[in-house]
Amino acid sequence: MSNTPEKPRTIALFDVDGTLTIPRGEVTPDMMEFMKELSKKITVGIVGGSDLPKQQEQLGDGIVDTFPYNFSQNGLVAYKDGKILEVQTISKFLGEDNVKRLVNWVMKYLADVDIPVKVSICRRGQTNRKLFDLIF
Repeated sequence: MSNTPEKPRTIALFDVDGTLTIPRGEVTPDMMEFMKELSKKITVGIVGGSDLPKQQEQLGDGIVDTFPYNFSQNGLVAYKDGKILEVQTISKFLGEDNVKRLVNWVMKYLADVDIPVKVSICRRGQTNRKLFDLIF
């Protein structure tokens, strides 16, 4: 873990894909050096849509130990100083019963919607997979 920066109350969060790396690519040595130098001045954190193993492929093993904050899976998993701080899921946030109610409502609503894509989905024989992709 890096030492305390000059201005620890100032934080900069950087997205992985398209900011620190090209989409799905690896960080360049120059970018990583810039990030480490910046972390001497302010608090630096990493944010990304991928899970931690994918972030490690892109930014290097031990990335959660390199910078004090890391948010993976679009912020659903938070790390501070290399340790898991919080894990959030939709069922944990809403509650299992509310998730069931939401899914049931969406399924009933979509059953009554007259859209051409429903016919297209059934013709391709991928009803379950494609329908759930549309919903979620």
